[in-house]
Amino acid sequence: MKRLYKTVSLLIVALFVFSSMSFMGCTKRPNAEHLQSLDEQKNAALSAENTLEERRREKNELESKLNQKRNELQAAKEELETVKQRVGQ
Repeated sequence: MKRLYKTVSLLIVALFVFSSMSFMGCTKRPNAEHLQSLDEQKNAALSAENTLEERRREKNELESKLNQKRNELQAAKEELETVKQRVGQ
């Protein structure tokens, strides 16, 4: 049973490799379809990099605002403690 399974799986892999090679062709230069595909992939990669950079800038801005708000909160807490101390006297 294992031998049959190995034989069938090997046959399927061999057919897949053969069929993929027959569709690709063996030329030295890429054809127009491949060049167009490469251009599309390049544009998609550039777009993704630009989006990533925008998100990083946005993240840095948000972290800066968060730190500013935390500092404001800490100052407000300190002021509240000062007021509580004055009222308690």
